[in-house]
Amino acid sequence: MKKIMLISLMICCLLLIPGAALGLNTAEVQEKGGEITLLFIGEQGLQMGVEYGLTPEIAAYVQIHEAATLVSAKYEFDSNLAIMLGVVNEAPFIGINTSMPLDENIKLMGDFSLSLANNRLSALLEMGIGFKFADNMDLRGGLLAEASNNGKTFNFQMGIGIHY
Repeated sequence: MKKIMLISLMICCLLLIPGAALGLNTAEVQEKGGEITLLFIGEQGLQMGVEYGLTPEIAAYVQIHEAATLVSAKYEFDSNLAIMLGVVNEAPFIGINTSMPLDENIKLMGDFSLSLANNRLSALLEMGIGFKFADNMDLRGGLLAEASNNGKTFNFQMGIGIHY
């Protein structure tokens, strides 16, 4: 009962923050392994992300959906915090990826990134929660917020994460 109340309270607080969102990649890097995410994002449709650990601290990450393609390198500072550098639609970006386990089956995740395309700054914020339902799979859900010169967007997202 305490877990349900805590999760409900956290979600309500996040929904009250303007521009907040719920996120969907863990900060942890697994050498010679990684994770695949398949998410349905509100008005943006399907998104697929693939991460592969090259070393215990460095991973390659590719994310594809209708509006954008992202290619990056990810450096894990510790199992709860990573930094990402790369390109999104041929524009440079930098991002911070964080995750925090609530217990052995529930994990909070978040991403914040900034990109610069055509001398215009764009910010993306994701925040979410993952529920482990098998040894290598979890159900992920959350919110995605993006702000740029084109305006602000706010979408719900839901999908699965597969760890290999």
